[in-house]
Amino acid sequence: MDVYDKTIGEIRKFNRFYTVNMGFLDAGYLDTEYSVVETRILFEISTYKTCIQSDITKALHIDKSYLSRIIKRFYKDGLIEKDKSEEDKRAVYITLTEKGILETERLIELTNHQIREKVSGLCSDECDALCSALNTIRSILGKEE
Repeated sequence: MDVYDKTIGEIRKFNRFYTVNMGFLDAGYLDTEYSVVETRILFEISTYKTCIQSDITKALHIDKSYLSRIIKRFYKDGLIEKDKSEEDKRAVYITLTEKGILETERLIELTNHQIREKVSGLCSDECDALCSALNTIRSILGKEE
């Protein structure tokens, strides 16, 4: 087994642990009606304030048609507003409605609460070590970004 095979195995082992441990595979993430992907899309829209679908597609590397279906549902549910661009009629600006802002804030709070529960038993040194390890992962694997 070479170093890459070992690395692949360890990353896959970590991913299996992390996705189950954080509830990412649950039908309703955080006991909500949203999937992990939908929650992340709302967070991205919140971060951008105003964006177009291609911004989200690029940020999340998500299929355009899948995103389109989610955006349609968010619009129907009153979570987002869509406004056509004056400059480019093909572009549609997406923003969160007040309902969407409140729902996104609620999801962020639920996520923060879930993570707090996971780390609340750690001592300060363990928290520092965990943060350092996470930063190392991002630094090594995020070189292309």
